[in-house]
Amino acid sequence: KHHLMSLQLRSHYRSRSLDLIEFSNMHFYDGKLDLLPHFDQMNRRQPGIMYEKVDGIWHKNTNRKEAEHIIWRLEQIYAADPAKSVGIVSFNAQQQNLIAELVEDAFAGKSYPGLEHLIIKNIENIQGDERDVIIFSTTYGPDEEGKLHMQFGSLNQEHGENRLNVAVTRARERIYLVTSLYPQQLHVEDSKNEGPRMFKEYLSYALQVSEGSYQP
Repeated sequence: KHHLMSLQLRSHYRSRSLDLIEFSNMHFYDGKLDLLPHFDQMNRRQPGIMYEKVDGIWHKNTNRKEAEHIIWRLEQIYAADPAKSVGIVSFNAQQQNLIAELVEDAFAGKSYPGLEHLIIKNIENIQGDERDVIIFSTTYGPDEEGKLHMQFGSLNQEHGENRLNVAVTRARERIYLVTSLYPQQLHVEDSKNEGPRMFKEYLSYALQVSEGSYQP
């Protein structure tokens, strides 16, 4: 750091479609990345992010409805391609553990080749991994009384937005964003740190991509 010049790696080649990386490119890398999309993936003109809204309830730092939806989505993925590599990412450790329990129960005795490469992590320990498909459980949502608390775990901490950046750039082909929220439900303008505001920005971006509004 003190004796060598600083260089930024600018060629991004993991994400096969531009919509998977464009959010981070604009918000974290000042639009300086050279993006190298996959030719066939681009010509399919399918959204790289699918926004899957469920009516989940936030209870004891978990969201069972989201976890159950992820099991269903994982079954759909393996039915289409049993060898697909998948990563499941939650926004806290409690939800990570719940998902792991449901996956173990649902896929016990099944022999999809992709199961050998399945990872279940949270945004604090996903760095360094990549998979064909990433499924997110944003976890947060209204409680049993319908109240939505603006508490987002490590995203609330200083530099929490960097954890979000790492998490949303792990997919090669597609992201399934399983959430109990719409962006307009989040009132984070007065947040002390940038993480919650960036989270709302990403939800808005993901929804636009999923609806086909994003044009690379």
